[in-house]
Amino acid sequence: MTGRKDYSGEFDPAFRFEDLSKEALVRLVREYALIVHLLDRSALIAVGLRHGQEAVEEIAIQEWQGASPIYTRRLREIMKIEGDGVSAIFKCLQLDPGFAQHYMDVEYELVSETHGFFQLRTCGALLDVEPFGERAVRGMCHHIEDGTFDWTAQAVNPRARIRPVHRPPRTPAGRVPHCRWEVIIDDSTEPVGEAEITRMTGGTTAARFRFPPMKDGTPHIPA
Repeated sequence: MTGRKDYSGEFDPAFRFEDLSKEALVRLVREYALIVHLLDRSALIAVGLRHGQEAVEEIAIQEWQGASPIYTRRLREIMKIEGDGVSAIFKCLQLDPGFAQHYMDVEYELVSETHGFFQLRTCGALLDVEPFGERAVRGMCHHIEDGTFDWTAQAVNPRARIRPVHRPPRTPAGRVPHCRWEVIIDDSTEPVGEAEITRMTGGTTAARFRFPPMKDGTPHIPA
C-alpha cells in the first residue's frame, strides 16, 4: 500500500485515510489512541472540579462499562479475531485505545488459552494521578479497574476474569512494572452480564454505525 507520507501541500477536499501511507497511518493511529486519553482526562477533570473524586470514579466506571464491550466486539469483527480464549482477549487488549501503545507499555504472557498474565512496565495514566496522592491512585487502579476490566474481558469470553497480582500504590516507590494482572477463564466464573449502560450505549448511532467501502471498493469489514 502506497500513499501520502503526510498531509503537506495543498488542501484536498476529497481526502480520506486510504490516501495515506502505512507509515502515516501508524503515526495517526498512535495519536488517535492518545487522544482517547486526552478526551477522558478533560471530561473527568471537569467532573472532578464540580463534583469531586467519588463522582469521577463512578462516571469513569460507567464510561468504560458502556463503551469497551461494544468497541471490543467491533474490533474483533474488523480484525478477524476469532476464538474466545486468553489469546483472543490479549489481541483485543493490544488493539484497545485504552491501552495506547507506548503511553501504556504493556507486556503479555500467554500460559494457555485459559490462563495468562499482562503487566504494564509503565503506565501514563498512573504517572498522571500519582502526584495527587494515594487516594487518587487507589481510585483509578483499584476502584475503576475492578469495575471495568471484567466487562472488557467478558466481551470475548463470559467466563473470563482479570485479577491483580500487584498494583499501585507502588511499593516500593518507583516499582517497575507498575502493575501485573492475571487472566483466568474458568467455567465456575459467574458472568458479569450486560450492564445497563452498555445496553444504552449499544443503541447509539456510534455503536450501530457501519463504514462504507474504501475508495478502491475494499469493504470495511473483511469477508
